[in-house]
Amino acid sequence: MNTKVRIRIFSDLGTVSSRDLIKEAFSKFDYVTEKYTRFNQTSELSSLNRNSGHFHKVNPELFTLIEKLIQYSTLTEGAFDPTIIDLLEMYGFKKDSNYEELKDENLLKNIQTYLKTRPSFRDIKFDKTNSAIKLQAGQRIDLGSIGKGLAIDLAASVLEPVNNFIINAGGDIRAHGSKPDGPWTVGLAQHELPNKGVGGGYFGHINIINQSLAASGGWGRRVRFFHHLLNPKTGMPINEVSQTFTLANDAQTADVWATILFASGKQGPDLLDTTEEIEGMIVFADGSTYCSRGFSFIS
Repeated sequence: MNTKVRIRIFSDLGTVSSRDLIKEAFSKFDYVTEKYTRFNQTSELSSLNRNSGHFHKVNPELFTLIEKLIQYSTLTEGAFDPTIIDLLEMYGFKKDSNYEELKDENLLKNIQTYLKTRPSFRDIKFDKTNSAIKLQAGQRIDLGSIGKGLAIDLAASVLEPVNNFIINAGGDIRAHGSKPDGPWTVGLAQHELPNKGVGGGYFGHINIINQSLAASGGWGRRVRFFHHLLNPKTGMPINEVSQTFTLANDAQTADVWATILFASGKQGPDLLDTTEEIEGMIVFADGSTYCSRGFSFIS
């Protein structure tokens, strides 16, 4: 998962019991990496991707994850699409990449060819009775938009006996209970705006009480503000949004919605106003912001 994870607890269970719980909670991140990352060739997700073209049996957890992602793809009319692995790899977003692909003079031509011929997320078939999924021939799926959230939620379920804890996995957070001196407080970091050299610092701080906070945003890789959040319809990096923040009851929902709002561009506010799953904030590339009614922070 290549993410720094921090867990902090306040517990009455004793040192040994607390240490054992924390160790088990950390193990959930290894579990998700082992089973559900496309970069692990022995993972269950990789097995599904290799067996595209016919129904392939998966465990109920993976079935539910993929079914949920495709429902979100349908909701956003394809603005959010977890099946664009080939497109990501054309740009160099693969394991141990040095992004030499960006130097390919035929890159844009190859992208357009791919967009015209690739299978649609709508073509994925689900057999709930047998817990089987059929990807179209050559089609692959990625869980990057929800995998970290899953690991956080699994870790949180381990820590439930503690009552008061916070899990921070690369800025995605789930908090339960509070600190002895008050609620868990998290800063909303402000990224540099695309190609403007403006940013840094914090928008403010938010109190998290039995909720999860996630963020999504682009960053520079060799090319200024070139990033992995791509428009599935044009093949280009999304440039309308700079950052998103989402607040939900669980980390998976916050995680995937942070990506959805980023991918939806100018349609993001409408989605934010119509869903009851999250509260959130969208930071557009020009520096303007949009917050849902229930997303409040201390500036």
